[in-house]
Amino acid sequence: MTETIDDFELLKRWKDGDKVAGNEIVDRHFSSVYRFFRSKIDNDVDDLAQRTFLASLENYDRIRKGTFRAYLLGIARHLLFHQYRDKRAIGNLTEFAEVSAADLQATASQVQAVREEKKLLLKGLRSIPIDFQICVELHYWEGMGVADIADVLGVQPGTIKSRLSRARQMLRERIEAMHESDSLIRSTVDNLDGWANALQRDFGRGGSEEPSG
Repeated sequence: MTETIDDFELLKRWKDGDKVAGNEIVDRHFSSVYRFFRSKIDNDVDDLAQRTFLASLENYDRIRKGTFRAYLLGIARHLLFHQYRDKRAIGNLTEFAEVSAADLQATASQVQAVREEKKLLLKGLRSIPIDFQICVELHYWEGMGVADIADVLGVQPGTIKSRLSRARQMLRERIEAMHESDSLIRSTVDNLDGWANALQRDFGRGGSEEPSG
């Protein structure tokens, strides 16, 4: 039976020149990083994902605590900030708790969702502040716990608990306020978990199965 090598050990081996270890790191976590960017922007997603992995290597000596995935997605969050800052759409990382992807002119127009519920949910996600969007996605899509999400956002775990509650409420309110048919809104809101999982599979370059329930 082959022993599974720890992510941080793989990163160390990659840093020491082992390209096979680097490929394994990317294979394990590419979908999570790709989803992180794809739900917030329509362009440069692959480039940003690649830069995230390279930055994880370059910042190896700065690792302090937490899981590798939290470390990796924390880097992704900073790269997303720089992407917006370079376009002069945002000036400070703390604004992620106040502005949404929609505020920063991201659109869902290029998303090829099979069902309208997915498009509506993505529109709703992009309408809430980015850090709140991140909380929801890491919780629903990546199955991350409060402590890991706190590491990604650089805040205390107690803050994440309150943000998750507020984020879910904001998401429901935004979707219900959209000018869509009542039946579409009801279908999306009543099965938020299911459609979130379906959208996660799409953004992970997976299948397009519909949620049950």
